[in-house]
Amino acid sequence: MKRMITRSKSLSILFTSFTLLVITLATGLHDVKAEQGPLMRPQTWVDGKLFDGVVTLTDFKPLADAFDELYTMGMRGGFRNGVPLISDAGPTDTDYNGGRWHVNVLRDHIDPEKYATASSVEVLDPDDFMPTDMYFECPLLPVRMVGRRFR
Repeated sequence: MKRMITRSKSLSILFTSFTLLVITLATGLHDVKAEQGPLMRPQTWVDGKLFDGVVTLTDFKPLADAFDELYTMGMRGGFRNGVPLISDAGPTDTDYNGGRWHVNVLRDHIDPEKYATASSVEVLDPDDFMPTDMYFECPLLPVRMVGRRFR
């Protein structure tokens, strides 16, 4: 029994690590550092407002927990201002699920230029995106200003 629990924990850690790697590659973010270093901070558009994200090493069960939809073009480009992600909910929405996400990637046959200026899920055609088996947690925070530029 103890061996099964250890194996289950190992698989959970492996799955979480793999998910973070896939998110990193899918969003073009290659600055993941060691566990003690800073976590990824991908930016996300929500209804035309820009948010920073903080990818956590948290695992959750998609069948048991609520989640929101997250859209990416993967390695094929970004949305408005090169931001890699658009979500259907954010911290100001009553249906926001605290940063638990299900990832949808732009289908290969769709031209990324179609969404190069998008900053809201309302302008996306869900049929242009392919659902994945990827779920992860990444709370959204307001974008911080550094000098006169957004971080």
